[in-house]
Amino acid sequence: MSLAQSVVNDCLSITGDDNVAINLYPHNLALAEEIALACVEKGADVIMSLYTDRFMVANYRYLSEERLREPSAFCRGLTEKSTAQIAMAATYDPANLRKIEPKKLAANDEGENAAHFPLSKERKIRTLDLGLALVTKPRAKVYGFDFPKWSRMMNASTSVDYQRLARTGRALRDSLKEARTIEVTGPGDTRLEFDVSGRRWCLSDGVVDEDDIRNGDLNDQLPAGSLTVAPLEDTAQGHITFNAGTPRMGRQVKDLQLTFKDGKVTKFKGNSSTEAVRKNWEAGTGDKDNIGLFGIGFNPKAQAGYTVNNVAYGVVSIGVGGNESLGGKNRPGSFILDSMTGATVKADGRTLLQKGRLV
Repeated sequence: MSLAQSVVNDCLSITGDDNVAINLYPHNLALAEEIALACVEKGADVIMSLYTDRFMVANYRYLSEERLREPSAFCRGLTEKSTAQIAMAATYDPANLRKIEPKKLAANDEGENAAHFPLSKERKIRTLDLGLALVTKPRAKVYGFDFPKWSRMMNASTSVDYQRLARTGRALRDSLKEARTIEVTGPGDTRLEFDVSGRRWCLSDGVVDEDDIRNGDLNDQLPAGSLTVAPLEDTAQGHITFNAGTPRMGRQVKDLQLTFKDGKVTKFKGNSSTEAVRKNWEAGTGDKDNIGLFGIGFNPKAQAGYTVNNVAYGVVSIGVGGNESLGGKNRPGSFILDSMTGATVKADGRTLLQKGRLV
């Protein structure tokens, strides 16, 4: 079965009753077209929404912060009519992202959130993000990736045995259903603790099925393979150093350090690669200071240091900011996600992850 057929038949279970929106850039046209044709074969109504790097940069250059902050009528309209969305909206050359002012990025985030949320959750729109949309030679050059190696890894991690992956994820989720306290230790003097009591663990297994829809877990991705939760927002205490290397806004970010007290970020440290992240964070909106996400990756073919840190086997991720999609209470707006390798994770004193290996 082709990737397009898998997306339509397995991941989103598209039918003739669906209205499908596909967001794409020109370098993803061939795959987007195959997905659109597979949807049409099911009888679905499909729209392909095309963006370009030049158009994206122009929006930030010419539109004011106030205008960017307003929800797009077209985005709102798609959210009002779509029943499924497929995201392939990744720039061709991320160096263009360096040109954007932090305040305008924050304003656009606010507008996008207002256009899509909470309506997408109310309407139970199934959404799938395709990581292969990121694979371009300019992106590899900007972030210092070995393009052939990265491309092979992305294809391999997208083509894993998803039934086996789901079994791993369900077993991990079942072991954490009654968990209260999570402790993360590891490189860079990392020691972070927080409470997850009563929060729902969200499984990314590449499929948005009926159980996911009932639970409000409407978003997934390919490659898949992570378990995430929204910690209680006022409970995080301690320090974490992110060492995985995270491509963000045209820069490879490494060694970002965050200190939390009562759930809030009280210290933001790093090096020259983290400076732009700090500026974007400071300009952000919503509950940007609060811990928002904890995740463990378990895709055996995904590798850290590229564009799929959150699903790479044994990698721990922490998010700061809006988390309503996970069942949290942080208002949407700014969101930072970063990752670390070699971590040890304990749940109520029981070891789940030992130096990056599931126990």
